[in-house]
Amino acid sequence: MGYEINWHTSTGNIRLMHNPLYVKYSNTTFGNIQVADVKTDLNGVLATAESAEICAYLSWLIRTLDLVA
Repeated sequence: MGYEINWHTSTGNIRLMHNPLYVKYSNTTFGNIQVADVKTDLNGVLATAESAEICAYLSWLIRTLDLVA
C-alpha cells in the first residue's frame, strides 16, 4: 500500500497505530524528531515481512526529515 514516492496507510490501521514506534513519533512534530533516533529505532526492527509496515513508516520519517532539514 502506498504511493510511488510517499508512504501512507489507511485511517483504521489499528496494527500500525498501536505500534510503540508509531505512537512515539506520531505525537511529535517533524521539527522535534531527531533523524538519528529514527535510524536507531529502525536498526532495532527485525527484518521480517511482519515488520515491513513499521519499516516503511520509519523510512518515510527519515526521508521527510531529510526534506525539511
